[in-house]
Amino acid sequence: MELTHEDFQKARRISRAIQEYLEQINKNGLRSTDVYPILAKKGFIEKDRHNGLHFRKFLRKLKENNNLRLIPQCQFNTTKTEFLEWYFYRVKSDSDNTVSASINEPRKVKVPEMTEMEIDEIFKKEKSKIDELPKRNKAYFTPQMLEIRENYPRAYERWTGNEIDLMKWAFEKSKRIEKVAELLGRQPSVIRKRLIDFNFLN
Repeated sequence: MELTHEDFQKARRISRAIQEYLEQINKNGLRSTDVYPILAKKGFIEKDRHNGLHFRKFLRKLKENNNLRLIPQCQFNTTKTEFLEWYFYRVKSDSDNTVSASINEPRKVKVPEMTEMEIDEIFKKEKSKIDELPKRNKAYFTPQMLEIRENYPRAYERWTGNEIDLMKWAFEKSKRIEKVAELLGRQPSVIRKRLIDFNFLN
């Protein structure tokens, strides 16, 4: 089963909660049954009578979709019966000089930025807002402008306050000009200039 936008957000919330808990207790190598009560209390994981059955199913779902890295604190061992044992280790930050523990060997892991799939999933839900924005009569455009609009549907359209807000939000989420341009249907060079105007870029 493919991951949904909600799964991505859920994984990030779980990752932050686990990291905070590991830093608070200053321990590593916790089992899924150790962190489950914390996540259930925060409402990130559905409670169950099996001390984290839904949590373990969610971890397996991430693993099967090659996205377990969304929770970089998580590692696993496979037993002879193909049963997965989940372990959690504190992520080492750039300012942390301690060595993070690992089942096999120490390693430094950083919480990843949003993936291409995550960005596309989030932006897909906002696309309808762009389609609803006012459009100018094509009679106002020159042949050259119309040619450019074949690749950038909103090129030369007037900017609205809602579109500017959406541009800022999209850039904060993705940090990628080309993704914002794709969402808004405008040239990347225009997006860059606008972001500079609003002090989002130097």
